[in-house]
Amino acid sequence: MRFIIGAVLLKATFIYAVILTGGGAFNSLACVIDGATLTFALLINFSVLVGTGQVKLFVRATNALLSKKYVLSTDDRLKAVEVFALMIKVTIYGGVLSAFIGLIMILGNLDDLNYLGPMLSVMMISVLYAAFINLIFFLPGKYLLENRKNPDEKPVINEKAVVGKLLELCYKQGISPEEILEANEITFKN
Repeated sequence: MRFIIGAVLLKATFIYAVILTGGGAFNSLACVIDGATLTFALLINFSVLVGTGQVKLFVRATNALLSKKYVLSTDDRLKAVEVFALMIKVTIYGGVLSAFIGLIMILGNLDDLNYLGPMLSVMMISVLYAAFINLIFFLPGKYLLENRKNPDEKPVINEKAVVGKLLELCYKQGISPEEILEANEITFKN
């Protein structure tokens, strides 16, 4: 639920910023909505998911993020964190790629100055969409997957660490490991 509220608040902040910076054409939200560029950005992400074979894991991770009960196993959660990290990179590179495509189109048509403004807009909006997709979905999703633990997950006890800490405590108290093995009871001093 926090994930959805955070996404809505970020969208509202973005819309508010567009309205405040308005003047002339920026009073309309239509200036920052370009269906073709957004579709291109989403298709890049989807094609990488399909190409890496991670679509099912991505869908399960997204469902786990949006549901109240956490349903991913520890292994799937770690794999999903890797997939979200990959999607963050893909989104950024996709936005830059789209911007370069727009720049190439601009440079190809420099003789027509009427073409320059709209193409610069499309070029920059592709980077904006990449940042927006990351801020709204992939970065919070990765963070939540990294930090939310499965309630059924049992804590893992590292035996070497426990024995190491016990030996360290015994040495500080002046007790040797042989005394530990022979003793029925050990009393530690404060």
